[in-house]
Amino acid sequence: MTFPRLTPVAATVAVALTLVLSGCTTTSESEDPMFQSDNAGNDGAMSTSKPAPELLQRMLDLNEETTKVHGGNWTFSGPDRLPWERDTTGYFGRVCPGSEPLSHRYTGMIMGPAVDDPEAAVSKYVSHFEKQGFTEVGRYNEDVPSDIGSGYYIIVTLEDAEGNALIYQAGNHLSSLSYEGPCSEDPAMTIPTT
Repeated sequence: MTFPRLTPVAATVAVALTLVLSGCTTTSESEDPMFQSDNAGNDGAMSTSKPAPELLQRMLDLNEETTKVHGGNWTFSGPDRLPWERDTTGYFGRVCPGSEPLSHRYTGMIMGPAVDDPEAAVSKYVSHFEKQGFTEVGRYNEDVPSDIGSGYYIIVTLEDAEGNALIYQAGNHLSSLSYEGPCSEDPAMTIPTT
């Protein structure tokens, strides 16, 4: 079943999957504008008054937790596929679409190993994060592009009441997590972290 509001996300992740597998990505963080809706159905990300350091730590916590739930070695999504490490340097907020006054949010994408059973991996992931207050807001599955090989992948989007979105993909060729945090007007969001 395809959820209309996930179609742009699914397309973005599918393109990212194809680019990563073909070695065509160019950054260590996803710059794809994966436009989401919040839990209330509003376009754009939820807004928060939390400070930038707290939002960065939350992103890193969720990334690290994903790597543990999924297992295996994870990398950044750039062409070098550098190992993902819980490092706080080099992050800065991306502009939240349509925000007025202008606000920013942390986003990122990490890549993980393939799984034999994407359905089982997604079930385990969803169950784990639902226990922490996340809600599944959409699911999409697709065959792997024929020029890459056989198999399939499942993309699930989870959101929490704070405005964090986890877009998790489990697939036969690779897996990934795209993260989007809540928007913040903290000016520190525009300064690369050290």
